[in-house]
Amino acid sequence: MNKVFGLEPGEYLISDESNLYDFSGLDEMQLPDIHKKIQEMFNIDVSEIKSRNLLEIFKRISDSKRQAS
Repeated sequence: MNKVFGLEPGEYLISDESNLYDFSGLDEMQLPDIHKKIQEMFNIDVSEIKSRNLLEIFKRISDSKRQAS
């Protein structure tokens, strides 16, 4: 959350239903900006995750890190 939105632990709340729409508008970032930031930071494309669910996105990031090592 820090790398994409600049939020530190304790500055946000995530549930199993949280999605990117919950954070769009922060620093005037919209969905395409968020997708681009995730692509730049983690080298993965999450734009095809239609639910925009954060847990699915975090899993994709985790899986890509595992495959890289």
